[in-house]
Order: sequence, then C-alpha cells, then structure tokens
Amino acid sequence: MCGTKTIKKTKEGFTVIELLVAASIMGVVGLAVLSTFGAGLRAFDRVQAFGGPQADVLIFLDQFEHDLRNTLKTSGIKFTGTAQKVSFAVLGSKLDEDDNELAYLGEKSYYFDSAQGAVVSEQRDYAQAVSPSESRDVATARVAQVTGLKFKYYFYKERIENEQKKYEYGWKDTWYDEKNPPKGVSVELTFRNGEQETSWRRTVFIPAGGDIPSDDGAQAEGQGGGEV
Repeated sequence: MCGTKTIKKTKEGFTVIELLVAASIMGVVGLAVLSTFGAGLRAFDRVQAFGGPQADVLIFLDQFEHDLRNTLKTSGIKFTGTAQKVSFAVLGSKLDEDDNELAYLGEKSYYFDSAQGAVVSEQRDYAQAVSPSESRDVATARVAQVTGLKFKYYFYKERIENEQKKYEYGWKDTWYDEKNPPKGVSVELTFRNGEQETSWRRTVFIPAGGDIPSDDGAQAEGQGGGEV
C-alpha cells in the first residue's frame, strides 16, 4: 500500500513588524540609558564646581548658625560684636581623655583675619573666657577662605509712650551688652569664585536674644531701622 507524506516547512526569521517593535524597544532603552548617564555627568560637574571656597563658606555658615542658636545668657561671658568680629557664650560638647562626650560652657569667637584672608574661629572654655590671663592654649582654626566679612546686629525694643505701644528696631554695626544678646545677627561673606567675586549673606535669629542694650555701650547708631 502506497501512501504520501506531507512535509511541513518551518518558517524562520522575523517579520518586518517584529523587527520594528524590537527596534522601538531598543531605542527607548538606549534613550533612557543616555539620559541617566547625562544627568549623572551634569550632577558630577555641579559637585566638582561647588568644591573649594563655596563649600568652605557653606560649611562655615552652617556651623556659625548652629553655634549662634546655642548661645545663652550667662554671667562672665558677654555678647560682643563689631563689624568683623563676634564673641558669645555657647553651650557645646567636647570629648574627654576617654572619648566620652561632655557638655561644656565656653566662649566662641569668629573674626576676619586679613593677613590670612580667612574667617578664623576661636574657642575658649569658661575659665579662659573669664580670665584672659589663663595660660592654656586657645583652640584656633581657619574655617573659610574669604576676602571680606561683615557682621550686623538686629535690635528690637517695645516701650509704652502716651499709653500706646511703640516699637524700635533696626540693625547696628556693633553690639555690647552685659545681659542680652541681640535678636539676630547678619553675616555677609565675600569670596573669590574663579575669576568672579561672590557675596553670600545669612541672617540668624537668636532664641535667647534680648532687647536693644540699655546703655549706649553699643556705640553705634541704628541703621536701616525704624519706629512704629
């Protein structure tokens, strides 16, 4: 008995539609990879550009704000400030010989050193602050490379006049008060950013700040202030 066999041919390869779909998917994936890579390069460039003086100034501003917000009223350590130097009592922490963290009361100063062209910080413990003749070394560090530094001090006072409340407020170039820190401090730094000179400013309001000095020991007229 004779029979016939049917041989089925297997279709090989891709259709045009399949090729177009695959090409589209690869194109989308490639575009996403290139976009991510480009964003990473741009972020890296920004990080590299933000190094140097800009990073130092930003770190100083953050540390300065932290210290200033921790200032407090205490006998023996006065809040004193000029256009280029500020000193105040600060509650901080330090490590002892066994690396245990201890709270301490001391004095922190920030000032502009024109010889170094930098902001310099000084830290004294309470004994050094109240006894300038104390022989122990003062902790000093250069914290930011700048070309200029300027402090201003904000005052605010409420008084009663003719049975009405009056308010005095404004900025001073200096501050000296036996009892009270100012309401706030503005710090402006100028530094070189490549070929350009850049200025940054930050205003820090002090939780423990008081009214305008009762005596005129501040030795400065209010600037940019007013009365309402």
